[in-house]
Amino acid sequence: MMFMDGNCVDSTAFKKAPHERFKNLRTQKKVKEFFVKRRGYRPPDFNRMILDLGRLGWTHEKIAFVLPVSGASTVSEWARGGIPNYENGEAFIELWRTETGIDRFPREGEWGTYQYKIGQLELL
Repeated sequence: MMFMDGNCVDSTAFKKAPHERFKNLRTQKKVKEFFVKRRGYRPPDFNRMILDLGRLGWTHEKIAFVLPVSGASTVSEWARGGIPNYENGEAFIELWRTETGIDRFPREGEWGTYQYKIGQLELL
């Protein structure tokens, strides 16, 4: 079927079942929901977590030895703003959680909004 403006309509589109016709519409809705959720996402603040572990006596060498990374230079790169791959990032977050005892890890941009105390600082 051809319209005056030159656009065509597939004649089989109206013969499909309604759930098949609106499948693409549901997919578009899911994509839009994903983009809305992604706007508020903030990646983990690895630099802050490395500083926290440093206050607890951990060096870059010690962190690299415990994690499955090649060396201290990799941890130093994370401290300068590099992003670890997923497996190393998850392992590092678990190490940070274990050492600090805090469940919620810091995210980028939360320096002024989210505060926590490391170790026994409140006892001193």
